[in-house]
Amino acid sequence: MTTGKVKTLRLKSAQKPQQRVYSQLREMILTSKLQPGEWLRQEQLAALFGVSRTPVREALRMLSQEQLVEFVPNYGVRVVPLSWEEFEELYALRIGLEGLAARLTAERATEEDIAALRKSLKEIAVLAEQGNLREYLHEEWKFRLKCYAILKRPRLMQKIKHLREHAERYLRLAYTVEGKIHESLDFHRRLLEAIADHDGAAAERINQDALRWTLQNAGPVVRKLEGGPAT
Repeated sequence: MTTGKVKTLRLKSAQKPQQRVYSQLREMILTSKLQPGEWLRQEQLAALFGVSRTPVREALRMLSQEQLVEFVPNYGVRVVPLSWEEFEELYALRIGLEGLAARLTAERATEEDIAALRKSLKEIAVLAEQGNLREYLHEEWKFRLKCYAILKRPRLMQKIKHLREHAERYLRLAYTVEGKIHESLDFHRRLLEAIADHDGAAAERINQDALRWTLQNAGPVVRKLEGGPAT
């Protein structure tokens, strides 16, 4: 982390200090506010969150169990670097689960559900036209969650959300080339039409193709950052 004067972050008082620090750090890592490979100094984190070093150590241990940070002997703690293996594994799991979710959504969606999804898609299209990637990614994920929520299967939703959170550090890398945001939007339009047609097979295929698109577009960037071949 950068040195110098640090502004203390406010933490919600309802949680224990280590849980509060853990939640904040986890969000900062998953959204790349803390960069892959960045070293984390416990004294700086303690100052940042306005706590002692004990909650910070506990939070870092919790994050290490999620493989978001790693303890390096004789050096300290750092954010786990991006890894092609992790990226590939995350998306293999997402392709399977979100393909299933899309198929079931198409089979079960009501006309009221479809009307609500059409409204959401119009809002996403505006963000795509504006080129607002941060807000676009936030809203397009909310759109897909609305699709999956139709199923009323909390266990499936929990697994999907967990994988998406851990994929957050990677998926932005798919948009490094101009025009990719519109390609992404097209997948969502096609997915909605498949849901409106109650075509489960098409919805499953489109959703899986969208996830493979991310894997294909971000893959070379991940490999380059990892230091391996870009092919």
